[in-house]
Amino acid sequence: MDNAVYELQKKLKESNIEFIFSGTFSQGLIEELGVALKQRLQLQQVAKSKISSAFFAFVEQTQNIKQYEVSKENTKNFSVIAGSAVIAISKINSGYSVYSGNVILNEDITNLKEKLDKIISMDKDELNIYFREVSRQEIDMSCGRAGLGLIQIARKSAEKIDYKFDKIDDSYSYYTLTVTV
Repeated sequence: MDNAVYELQKKLKESNIEFIFSGTFSQGLIEELGVALKQRLQLQQVAKSKISSAFFAFVEQTQNIKQYEVSKENTKNFSVIAGSAVIAISKINSGYSVYSGNVILNEDITNLKEKLDKIISMDKDELNIYFREVSRQEIDMSCGRAGLGLIQIARKSAEKIDYKFDKIDDSYSYYTLTVTV
């Protein structure tokens, strides 16, 4: 492995990555990583509001990944999707960026892109109204919480959320979401 771990650590520092995890998310792991994230930021004497915002974005993004994995659990695609996730938090001038990424089916992109584009097009007041509207609707538990997490992330984000789909092949793409708090 030569000095692969050391080289990785250097690259993380150069990129101001404060916190990173790659693998499969379980509820217990999300909770433990959340505690570790809070403790790390508290040790750095980060303002409570920034800790709260970073923690919220972290939890919502990891929950979205976990729910997507669970929704594909009994499919032929599960082996490709499971464990493909990464969550990273980097220090930026005004606060933190929370990055998440995971493999998704190309057939799921259109619906997700429509939700994201709609959310991104709204200002804070419109997001608040939209959140109230969506939260009153009946939720189909087979497909999550009707996108409430994404709306909440956008409401709390200091900047517009950013996303990208990188095509892997005819079946899969890598979906990346960036939230600045």
